[in-house]
Amino acid sequence: MYHIGCSEDCYNTDAGDSKTTKNVTLVFHREQLLYAIKNYAYIEGHVWGEENQHAQHTLVEIGEEGNVDRVDRILGVAHAAAVEMLYPYTKQEPIDDEVICDNMRTPEDYKIVMTIPATMSRTTLRLLNRLIHEFMVSRVMHDWLSITHPEAAPNWREKASEAQEEINSIKHTRTGVMRRPSRPF
Repeated sequence: MYHIGCSEDCYNTDAGDSKTTKNVTLVFHREQLLYAIKNYAYIEGHVWGEENQHAQHTLVEIGEEGNVDRVDRILGVAHAAAVEMLYPYTKQEPIDDEVICDNMRTPEDYKIVMTIPATMSRTTLRLLNRLIHEFMVSRVMHDWLSITHPEAAPNWREKASEAQEEINSIKHTRTGVMRRPSRPF
């Protein structure tokens, strides 16, 4: 029995070693993600000014003990969403009798292992890495603000959506948009 979420995730481990593809791993260091989240929280909180000190205080403490548990949970969700967005490159065969659990896991690094066409540019991969970083950070900020300061949350939802659109654009450029033929019968 294989458990996902209870041990180190490994994506696309059985990808073929075809000469037309390459295996690439995108790595997102948790400490770098938290640093960006804390920086954005600090800036966002200070933009609100002195009149909203309570909301400012709850936002700026996003990375503190207790609060960071929620951040880690949403980072995990955002990471899984990014892996799913890149499905053509990250797909895996299901495992018979697999058990998928929701245990909280706080990795040092979030990884996305992809099998990509050998013709994909390294510059595209670097851009993808940065867009996914922004997507993950924006998803956390949106989630946190939806709880602590709902008026500011839509801005971060929009930032996450913009990053997601750019990621999808890169994916569709490389793989082509799949269209199903309509069948009248």
